[in-house]
Amino acid sequence: MHAIAIVLAVIAAPPAPARDPATEADLLPNASFEEATAEGASGWKSRAWSGGERCRFGVETPGRTGARCVSIRAERGADAAWTATVTVAPHTFYRLSGWIKTEKIRGATGALLNIQNMQAVRTRAVAGTSDWTRVETVFRSGDATELEINCLFGGWGESTGQAWYDDVALERTADPANAEPRAVVTIRAGVPAVPYSRLLFGGFIEHFHDQVYGGIFEPGSPRADARGFRTDVIAALKELKLSIVRWPGGCFASGYHWKDGIGKDRRPVFDVVWGVEDPNTFGTDEFVAWCHLVGCEPYICTNAGNGTPEEMRGWVAYCNRPEGGAPARHNVRFFSIGNENWGGHEIGARTPEAWGPLVRESAEKMRAVDPALALVAAATADRGWTLPLLRAAGSLLDYVAIHEYWLPCWGQNLTPDYLTCIMHSEGPETTIARVVGLLEEAGVRGRVKIAFDEWNLRGWHHPGFPRTRAGPSPDPEAAELIRQREKNAIASQYTMADALFSASFLNACLRHAEDVGMANIAPIVNTRGPLHVHRDGIVRRTTFHVLAMYANELEPRAVACEVESGALAHEGRTIPAVDAAATANEARTAWSIALVNRHPSKAATCTLKLRDAPIEGACEAVVLAGDSPDAYNDRDHPDRVAPRRTRLEIAGGAVTLPPHSLAIVKLRAD
Repeated sequence: MHAIAIVLAVIAAPPAPARDPATEADLLPNASFEEATAEGASGWKSRAWSGGERCRFGVETPGRTGARCVSIRAERGADAAWTATVTVAPHTFYRLSGWIKTEKIRGATGALLNIQNMQAVRTRAVAGTSDWTRVETVFRSGDATELEINCLFGGWGESTGQAWYDDVALERTADPANAEPRAVVTIRAGVPAVPYSRLLFGGFIEHFHDQVYGGIFEPGSPRADARGFRTDVIAALKELKLSIVRWPGGCFASGYHWKDGIGKDRRPVFDVVWGVEDPNTFGTDEFVAWCHLVGCEPYICTNAGNGTPEEMRGWVAYCNRPEGGAPARHNVRFFSIGNENWGGHEIGARTPEAWGPLVRESAEKMRAVDPALALVAAATADRGWTLPLLRAAGSLLDYVAIHEYWLPCWGQNLTPDYLTCIMHSEGPETTIARVVGLLEEAGVRGRVKIAFDEWNLRGWHHPGFPRTRAGPSPDPEAAELIRQREKNAIASQYTMADALFSASFLNACLRHAEDVGMANIAPIVNTRGPLHVHRDGIVRRTTFHVLAMYANELEPRAVACEVESGALAHEGRTIPAVDAAATANEARTAWSIALVNRHPSKAATCTLKLRDAPIEGACEAVVLAGDSPDAYNDRDHPDRVAPRRTRLEIAGGAVTLPPHSLAIVKLRAD
């Protein structure tokens, strides 16, 4: 790797935010809160919608960059804000930004910036305990000529804890549709790096359509080994350094009885959930053996639908005790209690009041067999579900399982354009922040982590299913609905939008490496998976290359970085045009920086800084960019989208990122 000159000078304060030449001066009064009065901060007023009598407003010393900042504190909960009113031009684009620091923020939304008379305009929220974090949003003022800017605490509910706000800015900016994408990525080299979990590079496989049978397992195929495992699939997944795979579901798990899939005398069983017969030729022993061939951890999702805690206990014993009956001790460390038992679509759906005690009973029985288990339980980002779960069983859990698909394609196979898809890229950050707040509120943050053990941009297409009871037999309507699942295989759906959404998802996980301990793309093979498997071979979809780049090109520790980016706008929504995550080795001599340019047609100028020092010279990089934002791979063109290794010239810290691209820039410090 080419050595590049990097200055690591330690400075007293972080660099001031870079200004866009198209941006006017800050419109907010006393935006750094340096001017204090007897009532508080000059130009700002305190207000509370609830909990005002329990809320303390303060002007604190020191600030992030100067002598002062403002704060809000509520030990018993409040919905409150520091507010400033400004005059603006109608139908004009503005950027609202600022810095927020938090301590034990729990409940409601957290700490953020928003506009009181334009409720849809808000930055992402900061929750839990965090150092100074930059937040921003770009919006159009519409008919408004006056805006009420809030440094908000709580929001749509009450929060507890304390938040500090500083260096807030409201600036006029260029129409994102016309602006050239530009960004400044400042790597906080002086902040301790966090080792991230390799379990972020995990997968998921379910007994759904052709994921198992005809996907990873196809006895009799010339591409399969003696046990029926597709060897080309195993070789491809090794390229991903796949760390962990979750099985057998999914909704399938809530009707699956593991004893049906062991031993020599196995019988087919009709799967009510997906409306097909499962031959049970692929069961626990086959799954664990396959994981060993791939080189990943097996992760078993137990039946908390029509199963019992005793059945879960028996599965652990089968896998991990010699007397359990398995042909060999499997040593399966990861087990999940349930799948999506919060939903009415699931066999054995539960109420929040019933779910926590069931998880606790199951966990106690499973840990009695093997105390070393890593246990996961089905959860959501909803406070009403997850807090009761954590209060009842949090002491026995290692992870809460969060599932999210940002395009709900279940009944209708949605195929929106690139920009509609890419506008979901900030969704993972929002979900993570909400769940972190719940972990903080429950007092388990740091011990219980987030497992995104099902995630993807697109939800699976399965109209009319899953079901919780069998229909008539034969069922011609069900047969036609099952045929509709073939739409998941349409190659043209999986474009650079899917690739860059996946990169943004992984960036969010890396930025929250202290709290996100696992992520499993759903699925890993076929349906919406990064690897399409057909009878004659395989196709690496765009998302496959993203996963391979992150698994192979990053350094082992996540380093905090701040991204100041121009906006990308579409249909009234805006997101940053550039996203980034930084990693380094322990000695801070090698760096890998993941940079995403989400703009469909314009190159982005991205300035890289380590503290205040711009980077100069040439460096190695791996770049993924299609010939079009709608580019995809298929059987006839399997390599239309593929990563390439190149050298990038960095002048004055600036590097040019191609349109709709992911670049992992690799630096070395002398």
